[in-house]
Amino acid sequence: MSAEQEKCGTLASGRSLPVPPGARLAEVTRMNDRRDRTSTIPMPPREFQALVCGPDFIHLFHDAAQWIIAVLEHERMCGDSVNLLEVGCGCGRVARYLVGEPIGSYTGFDRHAGMIAYCRAAIPDPRFTFDHFAVASSYAAADRPLADVPIEALAFPYPAGSFDHAVVASDFTQMPPAEAAQYLAELARVVRSGGKVLLSVFFSQRHHVETSDNRLTVFYEPDRFEADLLMSPFEARASGYTYTPGEPFRPDRREARQYGARQNWYVLTRR
Repeated sequence: MSAEQEKCGTLASGRSLPVPPGARLAEVTRMNDRRDRTSTIPMPPREFQALVCGPDFIHLFHDAAQWIIAVLEHERMCGDSVNLLEVGCGCGRVARYLVGEPIGSYTGFDRHAGMIAYCRAAIPDPRFTFDHFAVASSYAAADRPLADVPIEALAFPYPAGSFDHAVVASDFTQMPPAEAAQYLAELARVVRSGGKVLLSVFFSQRHHVETSDNRLTVFYEPDRFEADLLMSPFEARASGYTYTPGEPFRPDRREARQYGARQNWYVLTRR
């Protein structure tokens, strides 16, 4: 970790980032699927890591990404002929570990210009493309005047059927239904027939939104969420996959619906 990165131990607000005792934030880590894959890509500033993981979970930056990649591999969503789209790629948490893997192409986009600038500089691999979209989101209402278009009107600038698969690790946990519906419609357009989308969502007994520091966390009512999926061009499967920090992905471990701030992972297949 560079001296500059070590300086980035606080958010712009000046609030310190808590790191539990013994937490490893090393540049090179062992994958939690017990393979010896590593990444030597320079780490993003800790402020970016905090925005991606939450300031209380920065120590899971590597671990969560490695778990997601293990799920993608289990679902056969990676490979040397796969064109993969990541919605809300942030500062390349997942992309940094795909660089050393066989992949046809990777395209990630995000609304955070600084994170996209970091990704372009840190991951110059020609197979990887990082796009910035200046969209206004309810997730951060304060920047709405600075953005070009609202998310509800965003058309992904990619041709129809141009991706084999897509991953949306956390965007739906921060999107009200109208925004999520637009993203789902665009995913249905740009993912080929038979392609998959891996996404996660938070559930509650009733739909509600929580706010903190001008940021949203969205909790969906599960039956309504699944009913909306049934009306989409996707076949939806509640995977039951469960992320437990520090543990490898176990495809045989399935859990029922999780409520509160626990991700429910769905695999959608384009009809």
